[in-house]
Amino acid sequence: MKLIHASPQTTRSQAGYALLMVIFLASILLIALSVAAPNLLTQGKRDKEEELIWRGEQYARAVRLYYRKFGRFPQALEDLTQAKNQIRFMRKAYKDPMNAEDGSWRLIYVSPSGQLIGSVRQRSLLIGLGDKPATKRRRARREVAIGDDTQEEDQPISATPPQTPAKAGGDDLTGKVLGGNIIGVGSKVDKTSIRAYEGSTTYREWEFLFDPAKDVAGVGARPGAPVGTPAGTPQKMSQV
Repeated sequence: MKLIHASPQTTRSQAGYALLMVIFLASILLIALSVAAPNLLTQGKRDKEEELIWRGEQYARAVRLYYRKFGRFPQALEDLTQAKNQIRFMRKAYKDPMNAEDGSWRLIYVSPSGQLIGSVRQRSLLIGLGDKPATKRRRARREVAIGDDTQEEDQPISATPPQTPAKAGGDDLTGKVLGGNIIGVGSKVDKTSIRAYEGSTTYREWEFLFDPAKDVAGVGARPGAPVGTPAGTPQKMSQV
């Protein structure tokens, strides 16, 4: 039987075609990856934004429950996560998923006059934290002059020390404000978002607050009423 040997030229041609096919397939793969990669990154960012909103709203909800329970605002985030009388207002402390550095939040405080401290979006709320429910009703006012100071009768004196006014632009407050009432949290990350949250497309402007003036369900609720989550009760699971 006579063996037919391929010529060197034929072998080189076949190797060249195979190399061209490999290059073609690699090019197709790179093009597909270049198209899919941005979509994957965008979807991952969207997921983080959804998680940021959920976690932030958990803090606002916890502040609301705390306020209904005690009739005052928490002084630290630990007041929301540590069980008191077998009741806690959050399952655990959540990190800001957009803050890759340390996951911390920007704390937002409110003064007795309703002035917001640490907020970059609004200056004040239409509330008076020093008012008792009875003093919110209209009543005859009689001013009592004491030296150069003037005080309204029946006007309760707030136990919370005066707050330092917020600087223009809403500078971040990373430390605890003396006597501060925590009313919510916000993100520290100054980057553009994909979606808009309450009209804001910058994470730093995403703030999650509890506004007592809008708490219709809490109107008339007596302090000490059963609210919050009994210790050991599971909530929605979330990534750390």
